[in-house]
Amino acid sequence: MKKVHLLWVAVAMMLTACSDNRLTISGTVERDVDSLSIAVMLNDNNDTLLAKIPVTDGAYMWEGTADSACIIRVYCKDSRGFYRVICEPGNITLNIPKEGVAYPSGTPLNDSITAYYDAIAKYEEKYNALIGTYFETPAGEKHDSIGQELDDIYQEQAQCMAGYLNRHTNDILGIYLLREFQLFGHPEYIEEATKQLQQNFPDNFWTKFIKELVEGQMRCLPGRKYTDLKMATPDGGELSLSDVVPNNRYTFVDFWASWCGPCCAELPNVKAVWEKYHNKGFEVVGVSFDGDVEKWKAAIEKYGIKWLNMSDLKGWGCAAAKVYGITGIPRTLLIGQDGIIIDKDLRGDKLMKKMDELFGDE
Repeated sequence: MKKVHLLWVAVAMMLTACSDNRLTISGTVERDVDSLSIAVMLNDNNDTLLAKIPVTDGAYMWEGTADSACIIRVYCKDSRGFYRVICEPGNITLNIPKEGVAYPSGTPLNDSITAYYDAIAKYEEKYNALIGTYFETPAGEKHDSIGQELDDIYQEQAQCMAGYLNRHTNDILGIYLLREFQLFGHPEYIEEATKQLQQNFPDNFWTKFIKELVEGQMRCLPGRKYTDLKMATPDGGELSLSDVVPNNRYTFVDFWASWCGPCCAELPNVKAVWEKYHNKGFEVVGVSFDGDVEKWKAAIEKYGIKWLNMSDLKGWGCAAAKVYGITGIPRTLLIGQDGIIIDKDLRGDKLMKKMDELFGDE
């Protein structure tokens, strides 16, 4: 079973010319700094400082040895801004620009990092070129067509990202790429990869963290049976999703918080659907990520929320975040009476369209 080892380092005078594990990291620096810091990322996601490297005439070089590949961070001005590099034997180049991102090159895995970002940049360029037109186009068939094109680009990018990760489950680049998926929301693309990385790197912080996150996000997928949650209600009682789902034709679970602007902006859309279909078997359960009970209650009053609400008042530490792998809100689930998830992340007019479709001419 593979494990990530710490980087065994030595200054230049301690290196031997015959070392097969010799490595260098060098490049130019366009920033106003007189030194860089090199630190290794440990399995608990903390850093251990290895060395401070002087920057002379806009250039630097660091020499060391590695018993196996691992990820390090190159810092400018202590913790303000860093660049990740995979340390493996060879000559690695990292040119640090005045501002913006930079990627390493010169060894197989570091070249793969650059190739990865070059590949996904093509999708980002296509997406950014179209997004302005989408918002400028009035609602209608053309607007929907552009929206579908944007969705297609997003899916293609996700598949491209997943392809790189799935090809690197046996090396440290897989750990590097895991972080790219922390907020991406496509667990189905990397479920098997996270399991494989957990087996190969069982002590690594990111394999454990992302594996749990992916397991939670998989519980949100349409076609899966929902996972129950039990929390307090605003009046001090208790409520479970299992109290609601079997008793309604459709249950809409809205993960939100009083401090979340986009969440509150969605409430009128949710309210419109609730008012239209509540008497026909549509129920809403608001699962709040609040930590202050008074602010939670004040928001319910302010926005005229009449549907069910619950929270354990633990903010991002709440049970819902872990159970469903939630790293950003608003998030939503639409659950049928049989407990099977029908859809997720319905927002804006998509929720009304979906419910019009499901209720038909009733």
